[in-house]
Amino acid sequence: MKAKLRRELRTRRRSLDAAEHARRSRLAASFIARLAAFKSGSRVALYLPFDAETDPSLLLALARERRIRVFVPVVTDLRHRRVRFHPLTGKTRRATFGISVPRGASPRDAVGPRWFDLIVVPLVGADREGRRMGMGGGFYDRALAFRRRRRCWRGPQLVGLAFDCQRTDSVYAESFDVRLDALATESGIQHFSREAP
Repeated sequence: MKAKLRRELRTRRRSLDAAEHARRSRLAASFIARLAAFKSGSRVALYLPFDAETDPSLLLALARERRIRVFVPVVTDLRHRRVRFHPLTGKTRRATFGISVPRGASPRDAVGPRWFDLIVVPLVGADREGRRMGMGGGFYDRALAFRRRRRCWRGPQLVGLAFDCQRTDSVYAESFDVRLDALATESGIQHFSREAP
């Protein structure tokens, strides 16, 4: 059932023509740009889209204007599903799964996800409780596992960036899935309870 739902949701986002995809992406991103964490001096993790993911280009442009330090995920260990976040400076190259990553990314430059003010994540689907369905690799769930173990400190705000057509009643969440703090789509931003699921 989960695999079938993932295929259906991916088909929905791919069905948008280029102009509509760009329009909806800009609208969804504009709601994230209004968040308090998206300000000068912040450390923000974004992503470089593939497979018709919602495009965060507006956020990348605004980050440059606001002097926000931007980092993007880089798969560092495919076998163990590990991802590290590297500064986005200069040119990029295609890497694992055909995803763009910073050219010449060095392990010395990597920053752990707990040190960000805001992490914007792509998704295949999200339900009304903020449970996120990704592509199925578990990279973000592993990187953000610390969020499930903490009691007081909530760390970076985790916001999904998607289209309304990716909302669903159920994403068949697993115990290891990390919940979103908010979801931004073209129709607005929805904040979720920070209580444990």
